[in-house]
Amino acid sequence: MKNIKLYIIITILLGIFGNINAQNDMLSKKQEKIVTISAFTARGELEKLKPELVAGLEAGLTVNEIKEMLVHLYAYSGFPRSLRGLQTFMATLDERKAAGINDNWGREASPITDARDKYERGKEVLAELSGVTPSEGRTTAGYAGFSPEIETFLKEHLFADIFERDVLTYAQREMVTVSILMGIGGVEPMLNSHINLSLNVGITPVQLRQMIGIIEVNVSKENAGAAKFVLSDVLQKRGLNAENKTPEMANGVKIEKVSFHNRFYNNVAGNLYFPPNYDADKKYAAIVVGHPFGGVKEQTSGLHAQKMAELGYITLAFDATHYGESGGYPRYIESPEARVEDFSAAVDFLSNHKNVNADAIGVIGICGGGGYSVSAAQIDHRIKAIATISMYDMGRARRQGLGDAITYEQRMKTLDEIGEQRTKEFAGAARKDIAAIPTQLGPNDTENTREFFDYYRTSRGGHPNSTTSYSYTSLAPMMNFFPFAQIETISPRPLLFIVGEHAISAYFSEDAYSKAAEPKELFVVPGASHVDLYDREEYQAISLPKLNSFFKQYLK
Repeated sequence: MKNIKLYIIITILLGIFGNINAQNDMLSKKQEKIVTISAFTARGELEKLKPELVAGLEAGLTVNEIKEMLVHLYAYSGFPRSLRGLQTFMATLDERKAAGINDNWGREASPITDARDKYERGKEVLAELSGVTPSEGRTTAGYAGFSPEIETFLKEHLFADIFERDVLTYAQREMVTVSILMGIGGVEPMLNSHINLSLNVGITPVQLRQMIGIIEVNVSKENAGAAKFVLSDVLQKRGLNAENKTPEMANGVKIEKVSFHNRFYNNVAGNLYFPPNYDADKKYAAIVVGHPFGGVKEQTSGLHAQKMAELGYITLAFDATHYGESGGYPRYIESPEARVEDFSAAVDFLSNHKNVNADAIGVIGICGGGGYSVSAAQIDHRIKAIATISMYDMGRARRQGLGDAITYEQRMKTLDEIGEQRTKEFAGAARKDIAAIPTQLGPNDTENTREFFDYYRTSRGGHPNSTTSYSYTSLAPMMNFFPFAQIETISPRPLLFIVGEHAISAYFSEDAYSKAAEPKELFVVPGASHVDLYDREEYQAISLPKLNSFFKQYLK
């Protein structure tokens, strides 16, 4: 009872604090595996399917649920794909049984007791999915009039025989169907219909968008790109938005979605925040807020943009190129040059905004965004004041590891492996990705990993666009990134480094501080860890006033 009360109090405090980033409708691990199992089976990619079947079982899908998914699949991608998927699943179960693993078979489908005509039952199921009143008699328009046989098969077999089996819910079946259609591609009209049905049965825009992200990372970037346009079209026609969470107004702050291009002509997507009692005839100091490595604008950078706007600034939180809603292909690669350029592109945008004082633009860089913001300020004199929060030097972290634990020999070995991987990928091998944050915690994970997991993999800060995955070959350019090489040239513009007292990353800020010229300040938040400064109210009660006094002094 004590823990429950504590949870309620924390939830209320987060609500009062205005954490607009918490996402309670993210896909579960089971749902994520529904996407990959369905897509790989539909494409006939059995070698990729096999580990996903194992991951699905370990995530809690029962044997009968996966069987039902593979059976359901034949209606959309054919018997051959369905049968090969079932055969692969049988072999997987046999191997696990031989290894002493007894999988949960789960419940079987309930007997069908409805004795009505199957066509009428199927029509009723489709009407329920569509949210419309079933018509009387048989459908004779369109393809149904041209081929009444296929109309009968659809109603009697697909929507009666298959959909009436209650091993899967309607929402799960639509999740399977949408994943199949995205996986095979080229069926956008049918995908449009089933995205509509998905929304009708409770799958949210955020979840659909996360499903597309899974397809993009694991299956096909081209198919994911087509699916994004379909989803956007459906949501626009239904008067919805893909975020389904970001308000147009929060605590008196107006939020406007914007986009601008960087010098590579990649589109950068952002949220622009206007202070309460915004005066369209006035000019304001402005702040660019950059998100952590692996993050997106809807997380801690958006929260800081919101809070600083409440204090009277125009603020801009943006998605880095290759991430979130921003452009840049291939997706999920870490390019230090692009990340630094994005800060200058954001300054381009603000400098041309009619209500921004172009001589009073500052930046806040959080975690990895901190190192990138410092690098940007060295070459962009339009940035008049620079603050970092829990800064990470991504170059040093990739060269030497956290705590400088990686040896020179280990680094050379990694670079050799990166070179080999580039050679393979050029020849057509699948791209190798790594996840910055694990999807599940293990007994050997460090407290640092657990801290990041608690933010990125839970409703506290998790967001569908933040997969935290990136290409393995990105490690090489990251190793070659030295953000503090000319940090002394930022002077006489001021630098503020905010760190948590117990942050394992604090030495990055201490190093930058030691190399920077005046004016500079290292500000330590008592009791805070690295991630605590992302969103914890008790620590932001200290860090936010410090940020406000800093920018009020230097952005005049």
